[in-house]
Amino acid sequence: MKIRSISSALVAGLLHLGCAGSMAPKDSQAPDSPAAASPVAASKAELPQDPREKHWASQIAFIDDDYARAKQDGTAQRRPIFIDSWATWCHTCLSMRSFVLPDAGLRGVKDSVTWLSIETEQQKNRAFVEKFPAEGLPTFLIVDPDDEQILGRWLGSGSTNEMRGFVEAGVAAYRAKRGGPAQSEAARLQRMGDVAAIKGDAAASAGAYRKAAELTPKSDSLRSVRLDLLAGALSHAHADGQAACVELGNAELDEMPANAVGADFAATVAGCAQGRVETKRDDLKAKGLLGRATARLVAMTNDPSAPFSVDDRSDVQASLAELQKEQGDEKASEATLRKREKLLEDAAAKAPDAETAATFDAHRTDCYVALHELDKAEQMLGEREKQLPDDYNPPARLARVLLEGKKFALAEAQVDRALALMTTGPRRVGILGLKARILAAQGKPTESVLREQLSVLRALPSPQRRPQAEADIEKQLAAPAKS
Repeated sequence: MKIRSISSALVAGLLHLGCAGSMAPKDSQAPDSPAAASPVAASKAELPQDPREKHWASQIAFIDDDYARAKQDGTAQRRPIFIDSWATWCHTCLSMRSFVLPDAGLRGVKDSVTWLSIETEQQKNRAFVEKFPAEGLPTFLIVDPDDEQILGRWLGSGSTNEMRGFVEAGVAAYRAKRGGPAQSEAARLQRMGDVAAIKGDAAASAGAYRKAAELTPKSDSLRSVRLDLLAGALSHAHADGQAACVELGNAELDEMPANAVGADFAATVAGCAQGRVETKRDDLKAKGLLGRATARLVAMTNDPSAPFSVDDRSDVQASLAELQKEQGDEKASEATLRKREKLLEDAAAKAPDAETAATFDAHRTDCYVALHELDKAEQMLGEREKQLPDDYNPPARLARVLLEGKKFALAEAQVDRALALMTTGPRRVGILGLKARILAAQGKPTESVLREQLSVLRALPSPQRRPQAEADIEKQLAAPAKS
């Protein structure tokens, strides 16, 4: 039920940064110690120019898919590495890359870090994915190039100010390790929580985030960020965590801000409450929280001044529509989806080119399917396929829509086109599953597709493997064929 999960370590003044709170360009570019640069590392002048520098107002230059080179550059320039872990199918990843990272508001920190972009589905990035597993996409990390220590983690979307604060905090942590001003105990605990979360230890991350939040004054905007992190960790900690998540929601919901952090918190605790109601119907605290969290999300989505990006507002509306439907309010759910539809269509119409407009395709497809407007989805995706013929996403999404509309032969042709354009990353597993459903709907054999799906899944980096999915496919293969 997550809208987005924000996870940044050590962010000072995260949600209220202004010019006065920004690190001065001179300081952000200066080395923090007189240590000599590594002779094996390439200097900035020797690195090939990133064409994004020319058209991005932020003037950020990324190293793409080369962690070793980024480490060398970070060591040579005496600065940490900012890492964007993303995938081409991830709508929030595309939103961040289209609207936030190019923003001029990040120009002041463009030389504070080495910028690295990692497409997580590329085979050449396997070692990186194993070393730094992503709980979700996008995941942004700040990493010390010398010892590979994680100095900050941010999961999901963020505003320009939030990203600038995240970078500044990562740089501060990097310098603190080298004799600069010490970090607060709350910041240290938050970083511990981030490290535990990357290792998949939800209980340890929840414990660290809880202590960090307790040490953060209510007047500090970082408290809401840390509470949101705590809610996310508890939601992953099975039954006991779910109950604690409900307790947290009841205690803190009314104090959370009306922004993306507050919306994420509301959606997370609502998901915990929904889970409790489904397993323990007499849990009055969970039922009460579910209603309050839903009402809070309604208020946020109805407030045009709430500081949401299009992607964030759309996510809030999707979560709200799902909650309303689960509570039996079909009319309210449809009304929310209609607002979402208009929001996304307006944003796509204002996009300067097809690639930018495609940022909203995943959400638009989901919305059209939910509203049973399959013709709209077919038209949009068919046009997008013509505009972006080398992108597997339009035919993959179109195959799903055609399956929904029982146009099985057309769906099969589209899913085959998508597979021909894809890598063997985790997204291929899902598209093969889609093909299996399309074949099954036509009464065609699925064994070869399931075997390929299982083979791809087993070959993925360990953080991307899903044991339950493997077991489900094995079960399907072992089942006797239907006559």
